[in-house]
Amino acid sequence: MRKLSALVLVAVCTIMAAYAQEPAKHFTGITLQPTVAYLKTPGGAKRMARLVFTDGKNFGEAEADIKFNGQTVHYKIAASKEGIGAFEVALPGAPVTTVTEAAITLKADDKTYTAKAAVKPCRSDWKVYVLPHSHVDIGYTNVQEKVLKLHMDNIDESIELAKKTVNYPKEAQFKWTTEAMWVVDNYLKRADAAKRQRFWNAVKKGWISLDGAYGNTNTSMTDSRQLMVMFAKSQQLAKAHGLNINTMFQGDVPGASWGLSAQVAQTNIKYFLSGPNASDRIGFLAKWQDKPFYWVSPSGKEQLLFWQCQPYSIGYALKGSKIPNFFSVEDPKPFYTGHPSENFLNPHLFGYLDGLEKDNFPYNMTILTWAMSDNAPIDPELPDAVKTWNEKFASPKLVITSTKQFFTDFENAYRDKIPYIKGDYTEYWTDGVASAAKETAMARETSDRLKQAEAIWAIRNQKYYPVEAVDDVWTNLLLYNEHTWGAYNSTSEPENAKVLSEWAVKRNYALHAKGLTDTITRVALSAINIKTRANAVNVYNTLSWPRTDVVYIAADLSKAGDLVKDAAGKAVPSQRLSTGELAFVANGVPAFGKKTYTITAGKALSGGLAKISQSGLSNGVYSIKVDRRTGDIDRITKIQNGKELILVDSAGFNKYTYMPGDSLQKIETTSGVSLNIKENGPLVVSLLVTSKAPGANGLTREIRLVSGLDKVELINTIDKRAIRRKESVHFEFPFQVPGAQVRYSIPWGSVEAEKQQLQYANRNWYTMQRWVDVSNASFGITWSSPDAPLFEIGKITVADLLGGLHHAPQWLSYTPQSSKIYSWVMNNLWHTNFRVEQEEGPATFRYIFSAHSSAFNNFKTEQTGQENHQPLIAAPATADAGKLFFKLSGANVYAEAIKPADDGKGIVVQLVNSGDTDSRVSITPQAVPAVKIWNSNLMEDKKAELPGNFVIPAKGVMTVRVEK
Repeated sequence: MRKLSALVLVAVCTIMAAYAQEPAKHFTGITLQPTVAYLKTPGGAKRMARLVFTDGKNFGEAEADIKFNGQTVHYKIAASKEGIGAFEVALPGAPVTTVTEAAITLKADDKTYTAKAAVKPCRSDWKVYVLPHSHVDIGYTNVQEKVLKLHMDNIDESIELAKKTVNYPKEAQFKWTTEAMWVVDNYLKRADAAKRQRFWNAVKKGWISLDGAYGNTNTSMTDSRQLMVMFAKSQQLAKAHGLNINTMFQGDVPGASWGLSAQVAQTNIKYFLSGPNASDRIGFLAKWQDKPFYWVSPSGKEQLLFWQCQPYSIGYALKGSKIPNFFSVEDPKPFYTGHPSENFLNPHLFGYLDGLEKDNFPYNMTILTWAMSDNAPIDPELPDAVKTWNEKFASPKLVITSTKQFFTDFENAYRDKIPYIKGDYTEYWTDGVASAAKETAMARETSDRLKQAEAIWAIRNQKYYPVEAVDDVWTNLLLYNEHTWGAYNSTSEPENAKVLSEWAVKRNYALHAKGLTDTITRVALSAINIKTRANAVNVYNTLSWPRTDVVYIAADLSKAGDLVKDAAGKAVPSQRLSTGELAFVANGVPAFGKKTYTITAGKALSGGLAKISQSGLSNGVYSIKVDRRTGDIDRITKIQNGKELILVDSAGFNKYTYMPGDSLQKIETTSGVSLNIKENGPLVVSLLVTSKAPGANGLTREIRLVSGLDKVELINTIDKRAIRRKESVHFEFPFQVPGAQVRYSIPWGSVEAEKQQLQYANRNWYTMQRWVDVSNASFGITWSSPDAPLFEIGKITVADLLGGLHHAPQWLSYTPQSSKIYSWVMNNLWHTNFRVEQEEGPATFRYIFSAHSSAFNNFKTEQTGQENHQPLIAAPATADAGKLFFKLSGANVYAEAIKPADDGKGIVVQLVNSGDTDSRVSITPQAVPAVKIWNSNLMEDKKAELPGNFVIPAKGVMTVRVEK
């Protein structure tokens, strides 16, 4: 998507396209252009050169003599009414091994023209793989249902074309890459039995190629569980049909999460072809083109063979722009020009390969993708174009390919020469998700809540785990994180019916996922065939270590009174809040377990150290001072080991900043500030800061502390106005940590900003999963936002970032470290696809942070991040045991997710060793005599039986299956 202008840039880079723009006038001179191509001639393969007519075309008869290698060859050039811009000649003699001069003399129109060129040695065995596909945007060019129909039709068209070309030379036989498993999933659901059989026959013949990813997804936006589930449908189909789907092809999206390489053993995805956008908001990404590497996982134990090829839009630039514009055709069909070799790879390919040779490209094979545009029909003339090409050229040879065929051939040929690289390929396009800030926050929270629901189902050993409903939620969350947010004209024609329809469908992915997750959670917590206990609540901990944290009991669940007692009948401090909720601190809730509390009539036990005034608040751990004029925080201290630690000591902490357009000079902030005490303690205190805010109807910022708890909560709610002018909204967090290193969480791990990022990756903004940590050797702060994933380091870096930003100087190549963090919560800086305005009404962004009095510890930071994203859950108490049938322990090891097995015969746990050394994990039975443990994967297979304790490598990821 977003590439109409980018494709034009690609097109003008081709010699053919450039000459197509010239007026039909007579040439004024000639040049001789050696190419890397070898023509097939009766005398063997000969190096090809192009006689180019400059500043015009040749229309009449002409003759040319070529001198090369001590030989002369004579050519006659026929007259042409249309004129020719170039004429191809075979240079005489054998391939050269040193630079050799070639000279040409042309006689035309009673004039003589001469030209010379230095011919350098080049490969004579180039093999170029051509991957036919149609880029899958789930929307963009048309409403989603129309787009789906087109891609499903492409499957049927491809099968027919493959049949027609089955007797072509092997390299020219047609095969089709479906690109996204979303297409295949829906095709199979809607097909009858005969059509499904026809499809699988085509797959097994190699006519249809299946890659593993569900869609072209912003992988930095998916959490660990989603990133793995992204390949679930492909692996289910592979298992059912005896296939090995081990590739992914990602089109358009620039960059990808390092977490992909961490889950290779779980997903079976070993090869990753990236065909990114040509130039639209891609920073320095193009510098990774045609530099394949083994992308080594954080553990160093797994690797993903990665190749970023040339932009996927080459086919459109060369040919798609010369045929009907499929964006404007309601029901597009494959288009036949009648001239397959026109507007094909000649001469574009020669310049491309020459560039590779100049860069000392060490391989004799490469890959180009071939698509007529986004959501376009197949190119039915590709097999004939390839067949004709290979009949003419000895090199480069073209091969119509699949992702799997290309990677298999490449790895077999060059396995020992491929470099190994570690680091995060930080994505560029995640900024667009903040154009729908409210829905993005909803999707993030839904993912966390679904993981909690799955964990509770496992904890309670409850039957009838709703596999299909859970899968439906994950599918909808993946579709929300898929890179297509809306229409190509979303910003230019925001009231267009299709624009509105596409956004409604996109938004509904998040809404549907949330609604279904709410239902699944209610069922997980319900008392099916189990008696509830009157006036009692269970407090569930869905994480893999014991926890002490605040619990908020809804008003309708705490009607009995304000007095809370633990299982031993001892009263615990509680407080009725202004919201009607009843708050108390649950102490030592066991890992993957519950504690039961009773709520009875009577006055709440008053206890706690939390205090508040109009200008500040404290809880025995943190003290916070608020500027009464601005409502910003200007000082935060923490009492740690009897000493005062200063975390914030400057004005403007949690400051709201509004940037109209893209100008830092025009930034505005709040006015008309009012401070009011919302919760007065002594257990919970909160200060409510209300103000006017540019770009909004108003702003509320709540600062909340709970007595004795080691965390600060900020709850910022923007009552946003829908504004179509370009805008950005930030909240500022200038922590005071001298010499800080910034780290942030990604799927399956974490990244040290700058140090662990791939070269040419995005450094203007970052996408976190659960936390950002700023630390030095002595102390640090871990900061989370469950709702707002985007942040910047040190300064606002998104000024002047309007539009496509082709090769813009604003892109950063280096990130100086700083403990000042900016949360980038809203923007509409894009020129296409993303929303032109935020949704009218309130959007809430929560921030939770705590200080640690030692250097960064990955495991403790992961614990903090998970606790900030998965609060303790309260529900009506039931009499069931409420604990797993096994215990899990291991230094620096945490469970990313836990769920009942889909077949109902055990529990599946996804484990991560966040430490720097290998760790031994122990799984022991509780309440059952014994357990069986298997090393497992995404498909929950029993790969190998494990003992009661086993080793996970440092930074490693592992799935285990446990049964009674």
